[in-house]
Amino acid sequence: MVNISSASGTMYIDRTFYDRNKKLIDDWVKFYQTPQNHDWYGISYIEIEKLTEDELWLRFYGDGRWSWENTLERVFASGDFESQFNLYKTELTKRLYEDKQSILMEYKDYEPGCEILVEREATLNVEKYKGKYYTEVIVDTDIDIKYNDYNRVATGVEEGYRLDNEKECKSLLEYLKDFYYKNKDMVSENDYRAFKKDVLTYIKDVNELKGGICLFRLEDPGMFLDDLENSLKIV
Repeated sequence: MVNISSASGTMYIDRTFYDRNKKLIDDWVKFYQTPQNHDWYGISYIEIEKLTEDELWLRFYGDGRWSWENTLERVFASGDFESQFNLYKTELTKRLYEDKQSILMEYKDYEPGCEILVEREATLNVEKYKGKYYTEVIVDTDIDIKYNDYNRVATGVEEGYRLDNEKECKSLLEYLKDFYYKNKDMVSENDYRAFKKDVLTYIKDVNELKGGICLFRLEDPGMFLDDLENSLKIV
């Protein structure tokens, strides 16, 4: 079974190219704003973020086949490379190729099964081989973000709390107090202050967390308390 990554970011299209192809690009964007219209492995949603003097900024979300990097060659493609029929995509791909127009893409990609968390900046060029269009991807900036809960929360791919963020830490303490009294029968500590101290130590010291904790860990009390207890055992 193929793992699916979640990508999000911004595409930058030259303003002159956009002005010449405004209706086509607008239709291409609107196509992805209809829920049932999205690529199976590819773009799932696009919206216009900003129109500047030089560029059109497009905010996008996508689903990667294992990773977004593995899927980019299909973003602008034709024939065997295309995951579903999209008339606007086909015509836009052709015009990008004819005008030798590059698109700059900045994105984050997240796939928890393979522990992928990256930020990349890439240049997309449409190329043609044996009559078929495909996307050539030139990676300009490649940052592999250390995979832990702190960074997952910091990059926004998961909801959660970071100890060095005052607002989030305050919210975490409120959550822990509520958690303690709701699950008191399961908690090994005799009072809330001892429980809070152990949890904060756990979040701070465990490499998998590194000063942050994803909300989903706290939403399963039994599993969270088992992980907490195991982390505090002296080996």
